[in-house]
Amino acid sequence: MISNEQLLMQIDKHLKYAKTSGNEQSFRESLVAIKALCDVGLEVQIPLQVTTTRSVQTTSTILPTQPVAIKEEDANGDSLFDF
Repeated sequence: MISNEQLLMQIDKHLKYAKTSGNEQSFRESLVAIKALCDVGLEVQIPLQVTTTRSVQTTSTILPTQPVAIKEEDANGDSLFDF
């Protein structure tokens, strides 16, 4: 497993390289590497958060859904197409 310290050291290394690079291509490559390292760090952190939120159970009451009948004097029935 990659530690947070190792991850941050690699990001810092690529950031320093991006700051000192003389051309656009090297700069962009460093940014891509930083982005990839950030994605790895987030993937490592997300499963820890998901497992802790899954342990909390919530209960909810499910009510049956029935259409609300609106009675109008000039309507022929309950259907939307009854005029």
